[in-house]
Order: sequence, then C-alpha cells, then structure tokens
Amino acid sequence: NILGTDPEEFPELPTVEYQNSLILPQSRLKAMISQTLFAVSDNESRPIHTGSLFEVDSTGVTVVSVDGYRLAMRTEMINLKFEEEDEIRFVVPGKTLSEVIKLLPDQDENVEILIGRRHIVFKIEKYSVISRLLEGEFLDYKAAVPAQFTTEVTVNTRSMIDSVERVSLLITDRLKSPVRCIFSEDGEIKISCVTSIGKANDELSAQITGPEVEIGFNNRYLLDALRNADTDEVKVQLTGPVSPMKIVPTQGDSFLFLVLPVRLKQE
Repeated sequence: NILGTDPEEFPELPTVEYQNSLILPQSRLKAMISQTLFAVSDNESRPIHTGSLFEVDSTGVTVVSVDGYRLAMRTEMINLKFEEEDEIRFVVPGKTLSEVIKLLPDQDENVEILIGRRHIVFKIEKYSVISRLLEGEFLDYKAAVPAQFTTEVTVNTRSMIDSVERVSLLITDRLKSPVRCIFSEDGEIKISCVTSIGKANDELSAQITGPEVEIGFNNRYLLDALRNADTDEVKVQLTGPVSPMKIVPTQGDSFLFLVLPVRLKQE
C-alpha cells in the first residue's frame, strides 16, 4: 500500500494562450543556450538578469545574458516565419534554460516554442517544458558593447585557455588575485598572476595590431568566455586598461563576449 494524495490538490498547469510561435532546429537552440547560459546572473536583486533575453525578428534569433561583470551574446541567422512582423522580445529564466538544454539532443529535429504574455512552452520531442517569463527592463546591451577598439589580437583559443589555466593554479577560493595580461606590440601575450603562495608567468604568441595594453581580469570570467567560443581562433578587441575586453569570432558575428577588467595594483 502506498499513501497517495488527492489529485485535486495537484497544482494546475498554466494554460498558455500564445501569441507567437517559433520553430528552431534542436542543435542550434542548444548551441545558443550553452554559449550564453554561463553569463546569466545569480543575483536576485535584479531578477530580470537571472534570465536570458531572446530577440526574434524575420532574420533570426539573438540570445543575450548579462550579470554585471560580463555579457554573452549569440546570434543565429535563420529565416523565420512567425505571426507578427515586428521584433518580439522575452526573457526566459536561466533555471528553465538549464533544464531545456538537458532535454535537447544534438539532432536536426525541430523544437516548437510557444510564446505567451507571461509564459513560454518548449515542445521537445515528447516533452513540454512550461515556464513563466521574467518581467522588467533588461539592460540595453547594444549601448554596453564598445563600438570601437584600439588594439586587436588574433589568438588561438585553446592556447590562450591553456595559458590562463596555468597561471590560475595559484588562485584559490581563499587566495583571489586578478590575471594580468600584457598584449605587447611584438606579438606576445604575457600572462601572469601573483598571490601569497607565489608567482606564475606564461607567454604565448598572437597577431597583435595597435598599441600595447596591460589589463587585468578575473580568471574564471575570462576562461568562461574563451571556453564558450566555438572557434579555433578568436579576435580579442581592447580599448585601454579600463574598458571591457570584447571577444568575437575571426569570421562572421555569431557570438560576442564582453568581460569587464579588474583594476590592477602596480607591482
């Protein structure tokens, strides 16, 4: 005998009166979510930023996540047919997206997305994931992205990840210190870190145009951005030591990551 509960007490599923619907390939939706989910905020003081902004128009879909220290944007140019001609915008909670991504296989089957005023439904094969949408004013991300840069670096993504990981060996939860990056005009990126247990230095070669920049970063934020770039090489665009680092692909504009710098102490 198993004790049960009156089924009348089970909460009713919300009825979603949807105004728009989208059909996207599963593999593309999975890539868009995975490349932006890392930058979703976990700070409940700005609830709107605990989700990802979706912007949809007839040319494609853009997903944006921000948390105050970094920004991740992923664009997929898809010829969409949806009911309204105007652009639609909605913010899906990060917790919902982390569940949706678990259900998405790497296949070219389609996902149907139904968008209502307050709720959204993801129809993935035999599953339906129903979630509320977040309400509020999302950051004007277009104004946050620097329009110009003075130094541009083309670097092998894996090499830079390895280099940052090596100097990060001295950083622990208790011993926090920024990673110091010097992008020099002689085509070398010098990466270093100093904590109370020692010093670490690493160098890698890159194609650098523009004046030398010395800038500091939180190692985790820098690594998250580099690891989520799905290209062998990336372009790093800089405008001095206090402006955000911009990471973009060498070809096209499918993704854009911004990482805010950390103020460095003089050695």
